[in-house]
Amino acid sequence: MLRSEDRNPESITDFRRTRRHLPHLQAPGETHFVTYSLLDRDACDLTAPAVAQMIVEALRFRHGERYVLHEWVIMPDHAHFLLWPMPAGDGFFSLSKITGDMKCFLAHQINRVAGRRGALWQDESFDHVVHSPTEFAEIAAYIWMNPVVAGLVADPREWPWSGNESRREESLRGAND
Repeated sequence: MLRSEDRNPESITDFRRTRRHLPHLQAPGETHFVTYSLLDRDACDLTAPAVAQMIVEALRFRHGERYVLHEWVIMPDHAHFLLWPMPAGDGFFSLSKITGDMKCFLAHQINRVAGRRGALWQDESFDHVVHSPTEFAEIAAYIWMNPVVAGLVADPREWPWSGNESRREESLRGAND
């Protein structure tokens, strides 16, 4: 019997569990909380304007095409985001494909801008399946408050490198009405 990943490597149709150093769960149709962390905290500052803008653009690039991007934040040495992989064929886009492509693209671009070479990200990303609306709200609040908890700003609205794509799209639609 062919598994979903044998038919289409970008699509999954059933729950998938993998493990290297961290457990990775992919649940079709579910929202995921993902964290990318730098391999070396001193490799670069992800909040440097040119770098952060690149990350924002990469996060938004496939939004509405392969995934729905919800809350996100970029910190000096890591980034958090909530996303929902969208339907693809008879399943949903694979979280590992989404995150792998994004990490690879960003590593090349950030290394070029930062004038560095070599591995940028920790080999594995942290990912977590969001199980309920309550958990979604808790994780969204965690992401939103991350710059405050880290002591970077007093009010999360002051942090330039965070967002919520649903609110952003609503405000853009409202501005165009």
